[in-house]
Amino acid sequence: MVAATTAGMFLVCFESLCPCFGSKSKDGSEDHVLAEYSNSLNSSEMRSISDRIAASPLRVPASPSRFSLSSPPSRNEPLNISLEHVVKLTHNFAPTLMIGEGYFGKVYRAALLDGRVVAIKRAKKENFLSLRAEFSNEVALLKSIEHKNLVQLLGYIDKANERILITEYISNGTLREHLDGQHGLVLGFNQRLEIAIDVAHGLTYLHLYAEKPIIHRDVKSSNILLTEAFMAKVADFGFARTGPTEPDQSQIETDVRGTAGYLDPEYMGTSHLTIKSDVFSYGILLLEILSGRRPVERTRGPAERITVRWVCILYPTLAYHYQFVD
Repeated sequence: MVAATTAGMFLVCFESLCPCFGSKSKDGSEDHVLAEYSNSLNSSEMRSISDRIAASPLRVPASPSRFSLSSPPSRNEPLNISLEHVVKLTHNFAPTLMIGEGYFGKVYRAALLDGRVVAIKRAKKENFLSLRAEFSNEVALLKSIEHKNLVQLLGYIDKANERILITEYISNGTLREHLDGQHGLVLGFNQRLEIAIDVAHGLTYLHLYAEKPIIHRDVKSSNILLTEAFMAKVADFGFARTGPTEPDQSQIETDVRGTAGYLDPEYMGTSHLTIKSDVFSYGILLLEILSGRRPVERTRGPAERITVRWVCILYPTLAYHYQFVD
């Protein structure tokens, strides 16, 4: 009964978020020791914004929801740490401390002297120049946001040929890893629903409650990190952009960025980015959470390869709903 009720709640979400369930909207070496740089980390200017969020023409009033959209600030002090110290903490970026790797670079786990465990994200040298804009963009946006369902920036380094982000460490892996069963137990339906709600809160904060509207542009299961208590936190703001800031402006024009399978078709076709582009990606994520399938299942037959199309075929017949529930 609980599973059926929870699945029903997911299906209500799908009708408003997924295109097939409703009407279309108009609208060099990494092992050398780095000791020649100055002992400075450009993070001292970072501070909580919880007391200085100004009114915005696009911002809605405080939410009446029983779910808090803006968590109490964590009050973590900005890190004051040198590049040499980062090298020491990661044992010169030892492979044994690496916990992940993406387009931007490699991520390492490290423990600070005060006992805090952090994630250290180091840019790849081969993409150093091409990723400069993404790095600067991610720093600027992460400095301006603070919410319990968004990964928190603690500090950063932008010196010579090193670009490093230091964020809170989220210990329980990604949502995609859990959907794949890499952590043992399969996620229950109540857990999946709570994760979906957490992600919705994080995105709502970005779209409506941040100092300026922020569009993530890469909402996907591998960018959702889980704590030990299975609280979800949205991560990876390299592709994020500030959204429209004027009351009569609903979109911005920009190069298409994101991940295949999650991209809003209107955004892909027109390069017009809106908050609804994130909403589309979130709808795909909801299907992924409920079904356990990736948006594109390359090993399946043509009829099931694109998950959203496969669900669109099954959805009209109530008897087949159970077939796409994980």
